[in-house]
Amino acid sequence: MFSIIKAGMASAKNELSIISNNVANANTTGFKKSIASYADLAPSSLSDSIQASSSGLGSLVEDTRLSQTQSSLLFTDKTTDLGLMGNGFFILKNPKDSMTSYSRNGSFALDEEGFLTTPDKCYVMGKPLVDGDFSSENVDIEGLLPLQIPAKKDDVVMSNLTIEEDGKVSAQYGDDTTPIPIGTLALGLFANPEGLRELGNARYRATEKAGVLQLGTPTEAGFAAVKSGSLETSNVDITDELTAMIRAQQQFNGAARLMQTSSELLEKLTR
Repeated sequence: MFSIIKAGMASAKNELSIISNNVANANTTGFKKSIASYADLAPSSLSDSIQASSSGLGSLVEDTRLSQTQSSLLFTDKTTDLGLMGNGFFILKNPKDSMTSYSRNGSFALDEEGFLTTPDKCYVMGKPLVDGDFSSENVDIEGLLPLQIPAKKDDVVMSNLTIEEDGKVSAQYGDDTTPIPIGTLALGLFANPEGLRELGNARYRATEKAGVLQLGTPTEAGFAAVKSGSLETSNVDITDELTAMIRAQQQFNGAARLMQTSSELLEKLTR
């Protein structure tokens, strides 16, 4: 009896922890909420007929997975803010340790060298030009390069930056209205994105559970379109989370009362 009650309290505690993290990140750009799944602790050593009529032994946390549902886009009018409408992740590389990560948080900016980076200076990766023009050739992860947009060209200051829905980045310099190709944003796609490992800051690392990485560019078959001047908001619904929090609290309180009652009965029986 105590083990069943303890399992119920542990499940409720885990649920409250996950919900609290979701609520805390409700305003985090590109954040994807977590969902816990639970399994019944049944007496597996018994026959099927006995299992069907016997009581369970409580519950356990089976898995915690990410909900990769699309959330709404918030328009910012900043060209380097990029939102994804559809499937896929931006590919980022940390220059300090060369670690590759994936994110839907498109809050980017240009650093002093013209690289498109995250707030903590990770590079945004893209497909390089071929013979000075956009390439349609497939490349592997090692063939990607950080997107660098020069602030000047032939001592002429950049006057306009354009990032199209298909990920093509181009710039104009001075009074010249001819766009100069820079590169193409690269996106990563996984068969099971819920299996990605969370790194914090709305970033993820590839795992075997997530499946093989598929590289592509925006608007390709199966890949998202890029919306320049917008950011994807969190997919956390506060109302749903608070409702789930109340339910988990009631479960925990109910299990705690059962524990107290069971303890009192045991004490009376042993007097």
